[in-house]
Amino acid sequence: MKILIADAGATKTDWVMLSDGGASSGWTEERYTGLGVSPLHHDTDMIEEELRLVRASLGESFEKIRFFGAGIGTPVIAGKMEAILSEMFSCPDIKADSDMAAAAGALLGDSAGIACIMGTGSNTCHYNGSAIDRKSASLGYLLDDEGGGVAYSRRLLSDVFKGLAPRDIVEEFEKRYSLSVSDVVNHLYRQPSPNRWIAGFMPFIVEFSGHPYIKSLIRSQTKWFFDREFASYSEKELRDEGIGFVGTVADVLRYDVEEEMKNRGWKLKAIVRQPLDSLVNQFKRSLKD
Repeated sequence: MKILIADAGATKTDWVMLSDGGASSGWTEERYTGLGVSPLHHDTDMIEEELRLVRASLGESFEKIRFFGAGIGTPVIAGKMEAILSEMFSCPDIKADSDMAAAAGALLGDSAGIACIMGTGSNTCHYNGSAIDRKSASLGYLLDDEGGGVAYSRRLLSDVFKGLAPRDIVEEFEKRYSLSVSDVVNHLYRQPSPNRWIAGFMPFIVEFSGHPYIKSLIRSQTKWFFDREFASYSEKELRDEGIGFVGTVADVLRYDVEEEMKNRGWKLKAIVRQPLDSLVNQFKRSLKD
């Protein structure tokens, strides 16, 4: 048996092929990391081009495909992704679901709580131990995503070009990227995936996180995200059930997330960089049972 599992974000997609070698050798894994794939943000041609690379690396025939991705918020979008996958792979059992479903399952298992994604974008949901029963509205990077890399980086970009950042940060930024205002406008309004481009400045923020200005930016943005994103959840859910975080931003800003949770008296379940390993292990256990 061969199973293909994907965890797709706005920036990258991690793919794992599980192969059952029988009782003697058990499950083996092969992995491939490619571009972010979203049926909401990318056209079919782009997705198919990326899936051809997956086929070349991992094969094209599977018994099951499970695709968890950003932007899969409705049955219609899920159906669109399933249709594309069925065109590109030979597989009788294909299901697409949201990245929130992957995060909740990986972080919370069979316990109730709140799952939070902090990657290129951000979102939260309440999980009852077996399924998502309430989800925060996800409005995209123009109106939302305060806890994603796009929001932290957007503040940095704005401060640099408006002259609000300290001179040493501006000089270092200019030395690294050599961007003009017209370059920024071109990336934002004329190039594909502007959210991915904006979030690409997170490594700069992380590298200079000890600088007083960057430290203040991170703390204020994290507080703003917590104030807004968790306002709809009850104190019981926040203090007793707790919150689990998944995503690159949650991982690299782990200290600030932990401090914010501590300051509010909320229960921290876990911080996981990516949910794929947990999902893979869950699939192995379920198939063994």
